[in-house]
Amino acid sequence: MSTTTHMTILGMIFLLLAASCRSAAAFSLFLDDPCTVTDFPALCRGTIKGQKNVNAATDVAIAELMKRTRHARDIAKKELKVLDGGVSTCLSNFNSAFDNLDKALKNIKEGDRFSLNINLSAALTDYDTCSETMKGTPGNNAIYKSAGVLYKMADNCLALSTLFN
Repeated sequence: MSTTTHMTILGMIFLLLAASCRSAAAFSLFLDDPCTVTDFPALCRGTIKGQKNVNAATDVAIAELMKRTRHARDIAKKELKVLDGGVSTCLSNFNSAFDNLDKALKNIKEGDRFSLNINLSAALTDYDTCSETMKGTPGNNAIYKSAGVLYKMADNCLALSTLFN
């Protein structure tokens, strides 16, 4: 073999070692703080309450999202009595999101990562639809703001679920 071939092989080995070290370092970050994979890490950290285990963190994050969805649903029910607008759409979407999150918790218990991602994606779409419906609607800022926060939380849950084992 020529010197150039040896140098090429050594260079490739070096690149592979460097990439694996970087992956190991990134993986250890996930072990220390699963929220590093999320788009909204501060919100995630406040939601998972110090959980280091990815599966437990995902479970806690979904449970908290369900709690906040229930609260947003109660607000939407009160607003619906005053005026409709997009509130009925949001109420329907909050109900749908809650059902999808309930399924997601069952998916965690069953170890069904594929269905977990589907149900979390569906909930994310529900919150986004509500936000889009309420955008620019005067007097319903609480529902619009709630849907925005719920969207971010669902996005975080979906990111956490990618680490689920």
